[in-house]
Amino acid sequence: MDTIEEAERVDRFFVAIQSYIRTVRAPAYPFDIDADLAEEGKGIFTTHCAGCHGTYADKEEDETYPNLLIPLDVVGTDPVVANAGVIHAPDLVDWYNDSFYGQITRFEPVDLATGVVGYTPPPLDGVWATAPFLHNGSVPTLAQVLDSSTRPDVWRRVDYDSRNFDEEEVGWPHEVLTIAQVDAPEDDQPHIYDTSHWGQSNAGHTYGDGLTDAERGALIEYLKSL
Repeated sequence: MDTIEEAERVDRFFVAIQSYIRTVRAPAYPFDIDADLAEEGKGIFTTHCAGCHGTYADKEEDETYPNLLIPLDVVGTDPVVANAGVIHAPDLVDWYNDSFYGQITRFEPVDLATGVVGYTPPPLDGVWATAPFLHNGSVPTLAQVLDSSTRPDVWRRVDYDSRNFDEEEVGWPHEVLTIAQVDAPEDDQPHIYDTSHWGQSNAGHTYGDGLTDAERGALIEYLKSL
């Protein structure tokens, strides 16, 4: 929006849009799910994941969501977004708070000496359909989210056909590259994800690394059902 007046106009009818959004439900996984394996995975999820990502049930009132802020040094994922208004662009904070948007919800960065900078784990409804994963889209499949040793440093999607889906690893079919983005042909560079770039690290969220392959498989099967 180009003007405060336009922002105010949109804000007046956005209440209706928010009401509609509350009626939207996550898409159902369109392929087969092994129900027994998913049930096994549910137990693993409850033990290892629910504390941050919540619990899920057929009835919305039976679900839980912790809404926690996980410190950067705990989750270990790329810090750039979390630090945006604290380190990288403090002037953005003043601009935002002085604007129309700051009148609705103020941006209050924490005191780095005493506060917590981090990320809030999202709900996982329909997570199967949200690749690539982590907050910066650095990991193409859920299997790689759960085993950080398998995450590619440089990769690109095989194609842009949304029907082309990796059912086993759950996410984007992709090609692992052995060259940096800057060394690829110029026409290819926009299609390549290089985790060495600022803000694009695929590190952190190593909570699945301690699971066995069988446990990760069961957990993925359960995540398909959310």
